[in-house]
Amino acid sequence: MKNFHNHKAKKSVIVTGISGGIAQPLIFNLKQDGYNIIGLDINDYDGETIDFHRIDLSNKESIIKVLEEVNCLNKVEGVIHLGGIYPNKKIEEYGSDLWEKVFSINVSSIFYLIQGLLEKAENLKSIILVSSTASVIGSKDPAYTASKAALTGLSKSLSLSLADRNIRVNTVLPGIIDTKMSKVQSEQRRNYHISNTLSKRIGHPEDVANMISFLLSPKSSYVWGAQIEINGGMTV
Repeated sequence: MKNFHNHKAKKSVIVTGISGGIAQPLIFNLKQDGYNIIGLDINDYDGETIDFHRIDLSNKESIIKVLEEVNCLNKVEGVIHLGGIYPNKKIEEYGSDLWEKVFSINVSSIFYLIQGLLEKAENLKSIILVSSTASVIGSKDPAYTASKAALTGLSKSLSLSLADRNIRVNTVLPGIIDTKMSKVQSEQRRNYHISNTLSKRIGHPEDVANMISFLLSPKSSYVWGAQIEINGGMTV
């Protein structure tokens, strides 16, 4: 774990799921763009030096507490919600506890985080939520699919609700990306998804990170309420 807050940085960004595969190239991009990174995750983090906070995203009180711990929330210009879980379970394997946990981490956590930030982060300009192509075409995991569809719906509502504060809210929907999360699927299933893309390759974490960086930047200043699919043409 590397915990450091650059108090001299003029701008900060909060990233949930900072220990995940997409986060690593994203951290590089954000540092290049001059951001102080406030990373949240329940898992260990051992990458580039950031302001890291261990947090259980399924717990509302933990989210409220971390907002009290973070310094200089007035410098936060962006929020990126990478945090999420993919149990890879079929409908008959789900109990109520697991179902609620998926929704708590994938959807409710970012709602509570943004709700708490609105009172303190007066310079917030951009929110990027990471949904999934599964929310468009479906998957055999009902909670994951439903939670990612809910995340897209939440993004649309936030876009309308926060527009008068000049906060842009956009969503990216990755397809199959070469991360630890996708490796819970069998090789046969992964190959099936790849065969359904026009690119005929698996996505790289950089493919998603670069789009997120664009949406965070002033270069995307006319992109509001968008749902951008990053899946190699899987849904054409």
